[in-house]
Order: sequence, then structure tokens, then C-alpha cells
Amino acid sequence: MLALLLLFLRGHLPCVTARVGASPTHVITVPSTRSRAGVHPLAELVGDRLGLPWIASAVNPDYGPDDHDFHADWFTPFIRTSRTPIHALILEDTWTTGARAQSLAHALKTAGATTVAAIILGRHVDPSYTPAKRLLTAIADPVFDIGRCAVED
Repeated sequence: MLALLLLFLRGHLPCVTARVGASPTHVITVPSTRSRAGVHPLAELVGDRLGLPWIASAVNPDYGPDDHDFHADWFTPFIRTSRTPIHALILEDTWTTGARAQSLAHALKTAGATTVAAIILGRHVDPSYTPAKRLLTAIADPVFDIGRCAVED
């Protein structure tokens, strides 16, 4: 997973930066909603390799791990007051509905981040979910191309 992230960033961080309008100044992972103690495994894996300070975040326990809806108050990121703009880069290990990443992005903006971008390293598709069937048909013969940028239309 680390190799995939670093390879993606080497080839495509300039694309993400151009789309957002600024280079990331801080990094954060979508916090675990399973009450896992300690550092998030993705944050531990990445460590200081990006050379960016980490943003910590608290999780609202009112929403459980099986919740798949957006909640404006799901996360409370701790952003220190800064004279320079905060450009947050969210790292997410798995995208199912996008609810957690979107909730965190909202919380970051509310807490003062100027821009927020997210990089998702994995995608979970439920084959029993009717709208997913078209996606599954389209990727029946998957071709992974690290050269194709995620921000391409």
C-alpha cells in the first residue's frame, strides 16, 4: 500500500495540486470509527515520508462503524491556528460510500483548512448493490494503469 501511495504521489501529486490550487501542507488519515487505539495503521505506514505535519482528529462516538452517511459532526480535526493557509491532504485506505472522507473534508474546512484533497488507495464495491453493477461490468476485464491520473475527467 505504501509503494502504491508513493508511486501515485510521484506521478500525480502535481495533478492533484493543480486541481486544488495549492500543494498540501498537512496530512491526515480518515480516523478509524471502530474505536481502535493508537496510531492509524495508514499513518503509521506513511510515517514522515511525505515530510508533512500530521493533523489529529477525534471521532464522534454517536456514529458507528456501520454508518454510511455523511455527518457534519463525525470528526473534529485539531488544526492549530496558523498565519499561513492549511492545505490538507486526506489519505484513505478504503472508499466504500465516501461518507467518512466527505465528513472529514467538511470538518477540515469548518476547522479552518483552506483546501482539502483526498487520495483513496482502495475501493470497495458491494456486488449486491444495484447501482454498482454497471461499474462491475465496466471493470470486468480490469486494466490498472498507474500512468492514468485520478483527476482526469
